Amino acid sequence: MGHDRTDTTLAVFYRTERVGSVRLSDGGGPFGFDITVALIVDDLLTGYSCDAIVETGCFLGDTTSYLARRYPDLPVYSCDNDAGHASFTRHRLRATGNVAVTCVDSPTLVATVVARHERPLFFLDAHWGVQWPLGRELASITTGIVVIHDFDIGHPRFAFDTYQGMVCGPAMLARMPSPPARYFTPDPQADHPLPCLQTGRRAGVGIVAIGADPGTLEAHPHLIGRDTTAATAAMMHQ
Repeated sequence: MGHDRTDTTLAVFYRTERVGSVRLSDGGGPFGFDITVALIVDDLLTGYSCDAIVETGCFLGDTTSYLARRYPDLPVYSCDNDAGHASFTRHRLRATGNVAVTCVDSPTLVATVVARHERPLFFLDAHWGVQWPLGRELASITTGIVVIHDFDIGHPRFAFDTYQGMVCGPAMLARMPSPPARYFTPDPQADHPLPCLQTGRRAGVGIVAIGADPGTLEAHPHLIGRDTTAATAAMMHQ
């Protein structure tokens, strides 16, 4: 990763207000205040020449604000099914010209962006409330790089979500209309150029390339590749 990109990520990340601290268990901040995720996302945006960024579940806009200011030359789309959250985030970013925040069902936003752009990066974080849209979000993506927040990476330091007995993990990927053969998770032992300062809840992320060559993910020094079918079977027998 180039020093210039690292320095820019550092500057924007830690100048983003953690408004989500009013409610979120991780204290808010971009990507759950995990700068290593921000570094990986930057590598993916660059390596895959992504032409848009999509975030689902903006809450009060910490990650939205970071993405819009970090990547002013890319369109950033975000949404929340809570009208108050969407309105707050829209007002927070009213001076930022490259971001659109709407109050819609997240799979609707995902499908809209897929039809409009060739290779978006999706940050799927709409994991709140009774309805869990992740399955429908994944089914709507035909092309793009997908980063799923609160994903089970199989390490005790990293938290993940569970809904009605279904773990946010490889089993969700196996349910996709065309399951990816491989998925990728951060290597907990990786030596990142910047340390993670999140001392509380730290969420795992799962990454897949849909309609794109996974070679960039395979070659990334801070990611571990896993076989989706084998990982799903192993989890079922735990």
